[in-house]
Amino acid sequence: MRDKKNSIFELLNQYYWLIPSSELMKYAKLFQTELIAALHNQISSLPTILNPIFKMKAKPGFGVAVAVGGTNGYVSAFRVSKSGVITFLNRKIFSLPEQTTKERLFKLITENIFKVTNDRREKFPIGIGFAYPLKPLLHHGFIDGELLFMSKGRNINGLIGEKVGQEYHRYLIKEYGMDTTVSVANDAICLLLGGDGAEVAGVVGTGLNFAYWEKRSNIAPLKLNTLSGFGQNEVAINIESKNFNKIPGTKLREIVDKQSDDPGYSLAEKEAAGAYIYQIFNTGKDKIIGKKFPDLTSTDQLNDIITGAFNFPENISERQQEKAYLFAERIFHRSAQIVAIELCGILMKLNKTSGVVPIIIEGGIFWHARNYPALVNLYVNMILPEVIPSFARLFGSSRRGIAILARGV
Repeated sequence: MRDKKNSIFELLNQYYWLIPSSELMKYAKLFQTELIAALHNQISSLPTILNPIFKMKAKPGFGVAVAVGGTNGYVSAFRVSKSGVITFLNRKIFSLPEQTTKERLFKLITENIFKVTNDRREKFPIGIGFAYPLKPLLHHGFIDGELLFMSKGRNINGLIGEKVGQEYHRYLIKEYGMDTTVSVANDAICLLLGGDGAEVAGVVGTGLNFAYWEKRSNIAPLKLNTLSGFGQNEVAINIESKNFNKIPGTKLREIVDKQSDDPGYSLAEKEAAGAYIYQIFNTGKDKIIGKKFPDLTSTDQLNDIITGAFNFPENISERQQEKAYLFAERIFHRSAQIVAIELCGILMKLNKTSGVVPIIIEGGIFWHARNYPALVNLYVNMILPEVIPSFARLFGSSRRGIAILARGV
């Protein structure tokens, strides 16, 4: 039995190895170095996109928050009281097709807006949190973003290279006669904005990203030139963490990367995020488990294997089930290692290397995969043993950030 156990680990170590504990700190320091280089306008794998957003509050009134995620989206009406309390009235969830167009997406969003507002057509501000890379900009005092490219296996034809808020504003006027304001920001930035004062926010779900508040004095003047007209002392940084490329890839990641829509990019995300890690399993299952094992269609199924909820076909032996469990467990461990490396790199940059550090996190993998927060905490402790990360999933923090974006003062 021990020989059989050893053989599966030999295969895992051959095709999908864990990062050695002794090297975790090295990669965390490399992440910190890449982050500092990007802030100083030097060559880096981390784009570190500066956003013209400060720790603002929402002014009283009605509005609509829209989230366009990697897999799903939602529309939620809200009201801000005179004392600044944000109350969400209702919410509609929608699925984002893998392939869609700008017009279809805008129609889908608008139809759901009418549902949550009881078909109200008067002028009310709309905030949009977008789970794809944006180039932030100010347009007549409103925060907007130019869509740089798509990821997570999704595509929106006609929107890449366009200013999302302006395009949607024009669409509302043309199709519905609604001349309202539309503000747009990256989803991680919205999470940070609504994070109740937390300095760091992360998304570990379909995709992988972190955002944090940085002092203006720590950013090179040439880099700050991208924020023309914005003079706040603190700047919201969208790191685009998925692009970190200093961790040597495994054999299975190399295959998944070559078969992806963006080979050579998003390398950290391809071993940590839900859009990809079930593909890692599919790529390696024939060699590690056996050719009879079926392909997975989602990372939820990967978690089902861990929790015992997976419906194994009758022709899959107990031995193969055990191999599937160990393989799935290995995939989640490596994902947690990458998340911990990036998080510790940020904490070292902020000089928060001891004590309790609140971190706002969203994403299905982080909160739904079995014991995932504990796994991340395990690897954080190996890197920064004096830090106690306090992971929080503040209910509605992302929505709150989008609401503040829409009605910010």
